[in-house]
Amino acid sequence: MEATASSSPSLVNDVVEEIFLRLPVKSLIRLKSLSKQWRSTIQSRSFAERHLKFAQRSHMEHSKVIAINSREYYENEHRSICFHTLSLEPTPLLSFPLPKSHPKFSSFYVSKSCDGLFCIYSSKSEFIWVGNPATRWFRQLPPARIQILMHKLVHNLDDNWDPDLFYFTTPVTSLAIVKATDYKLVWLYNSLKYNADALSPNEGLTKCEVFDFRANAWRYLTCTPSYLIWNEQSPEYVDGSIFWLTEVYNGEIKVIALDIYTETFRLLPKFHPIIATTSPMVIYMCTLDNSLCIMKLVASYRTFKEIWRLKSSQDVWEKIYTIDLFSCSSSVSLLQNFVDWKPLAICNNKKILLSCPYTKHLVEYDPQTKSVSSFFTHHVQCIILRHVPYIQSLISDI
Repeated sequence: MEATASSSPSLVNDVVEEIFLRLPVKSLIRLKSLSKQWRSTIQSRSFAERHLKFAQRSHMEHSKVIAINSREYYENEHRSICFHTLSLEPTPLLSFPLPKSHPKFSSFYVSKSCDGLFCIYSSKSEFIWVGNPATRWFRQLPPARIQILMHKLVHNLDDNWDPDLFYFTTPVTSLAIVKATDYKLVWLYNSLKYNADALSPNEGLTKCEVFDFRANAWRYLTCTPSYLIWNEQSPEYVDGSIFWLTEVYNGEIKVIALDIYTETFRLLPKFHPIIATTSPMVIYMCTLDNSLCIMKLVASYRTFKEIWRLKSSQDVWEKIYTIDLFSCSSSVSLLQNFVDWKPLAICNNKKILLSCPYTKHLVEYDPQTKSVSSFFTHHVQCIILRHVPYIQSLISDI
């Protein structure tokens, strides 16, 4: 009896943790105020990691997609980035204020999510934060070298700025937040005369900066790809590697991969010729069912799409879907004549979840019936920039 009595508090704590693992982040945050023991458990890194793994492999009602919105208040020049989960509540999960910036270069970007974390940054100023919208935790980071160089350049511009700067000041969205042993930021970008840096170990076609959260500092990687990357698409992070599309090289597009553990780059196997010789403007890279995928828009008919998957075990590409969004007459009103629909995820019912930039709708495509149905519509008064795959987590204070 004494042994049973002495072990009961530990047993109760174990049972409580098992219950907590099944609760959404919002409920856990509320529970922290009810007990010091619960607060200690919920705030611990070990529990946060267990909770995240449980959410990733279960079918619980955590948000699987998040909408990134932009709000602008022209009367006082206030702007913010908002994170909306898929709910009927008009209030965002978080509204993050943006600083004032040079009027010509006021673009801000949001990385794709890693373990519920995002990076909000500008490639043309020293603004960069990482945070978790679910826990409302944020951390300001020191600027990368590319940001320091661009900040100086932009502030020295006048109305007669060099037209050659146009290419350099187009979107540089190639930053990713990833986790190896620890979390890190990886920023791969093209080398140009405007970002020449004496601190860089090489001046090849590309530069790559890595931010270490423990050291709170950026560093350059010594060996970088000998291919210019396609700046207008974000990288994909899948199974320990980050992937970027290249610009057309000798008439073909290529895919560059970085192993986040060894920090070495490699060139992926060649695409099928139909994809390789296509313009990068009609190719979209994404992650579906934990596999790297490429969606190709068929020329002259942008509603017809092919999705190819990388079979990592064999290092070959295979076509897994052919989609014709307007094959059904009922699709026209639902899709509202938008053609830039891109895959977000494969749902449990094997339907493909699709989103379109600047629209408030998500739709499902059924490959079996070749039909489109409505999945969700946001009722918010702001601009939906894009949707990204997302699972809420407790990961904070990295």
